[in-house]
Amino acid sequence: MPHENKEIFNSAVASVEMEGYKLTEEDKKLCYDYVNDTITKAEFIKTVLERCAV
Repeated sequence: MPHENKEIFNSAVASVEMEGYKLTEEDKKLCYDYVNDTITKAEFIKTVLERCAV
């Protein structure tokens, strides 16, 4: 991820956390992988739904 995009990603994470949500490192990695096209939208959604079912 280019440096500028990394800053934007970190800013988005900080914004979410300021709203009171807690993101695990695993959550951040999943989002990071999605925005970097490492995983597809379908893979992202599948993983999120699997985590919610626990």
